[in-house]
Amino acid sequence: MSSDPDFDTVLSVYFSLVIDSWDLGMFITCSGLGMDMGVTTIEEGGGGMNVFPRRGRVKYPNLQVTRPIGPDTHKTMAWLQASVNATSLSTAELTALSPSMTPIFTWQLSGVLPAKWTGPSFDAGNPQQATETLELAYGAIMLGQA
Repeated sequence: MSSDPDFDTVLSVYFSLVIDSWDLGMFITCSGLGMDMGVTTIEEGGGGMNVFPRRGRVKYPNLQVTRPIGPDTHKTMAWLQASVNATSLSTAELTALSPSMTPIFTWQLSGVLPAKWTGPSFDAGNPQQATETLELAYGAIMLGQA
């Protein structure tokens, strides 16, 4: 447990995202950060009493970050346009921030490519906050930092 009074292991309200040298700003939701270890089992013959787990291929779901559209939307659109013609994969830093904007933890992602961007839906009959969602494919989570 941390002795920092601003540190909260449960609550983070924002996520910052930097891809290569592009600071895309803050996001309010994040999902898809994870690893599927692809464990398989081998069953022993004969008496059939033993089952042995074996490592498979590690798979990563797409990362999705969402925020209300605003001034930082321009940063996302500029990065997306630049990445269309990019010939190499990117690296990214996703940082969870405390309510006082103190970094809680940063994940380093490698092999990053844009997978999808979704802009807001507008409906005058059902007013709601206009948001954007950026979806990223990535090939590995490297050592993060607290």
